[in-house]
Amino acid sequence: MELRPTFIALLVAAMSLLIVVAAGAQNEMEKLKSSTPEERARLQTEMMKTKLGLTPDQTPKVAAINQKYAQRMEPIIKGQEGPLMRLRQMREVGQAKEAELKGVLSPEQFQKYLAEKQEMREKFEDKLIQ
Repeated sequence: MELRPTFIALLVAAMSLLIVVAAGAQNEMEKLKSSTPEERARLQTEMMKTKLGLTPDQTPKVAAINQKYAQRMEPIIKGQEGPLMRLRQMREVGQAKEAELKGVLSPEQFQKYLAEKQEMREKFEDKLIQ
């Protein structure tokens, strides 16, 4: 019976953390809502061109992929679902985008892309916690 209060305390702590993360994600979603798919795709392409050293042949292909998936993200970003549902949907779209990028980027570029993405995710999560 002594485990029950401990379990409840852990459950309350987990729920509190989830609420804080969801609230932070909501703020970031509001920032995304104020941008257009074209703006997001252009910024992503420029960042990838710089950080990954895209070739002149790769740049328009990556730009097209970024534009395609920025358009697919638009209804998720502007949608009315809760933040956790939207994050799940965004993750699914992101996985499809990664599969396409893998076909355009060299193995070294793709690994660098994944590392940059992870670094950005960690910075985002740090912002959510603060």
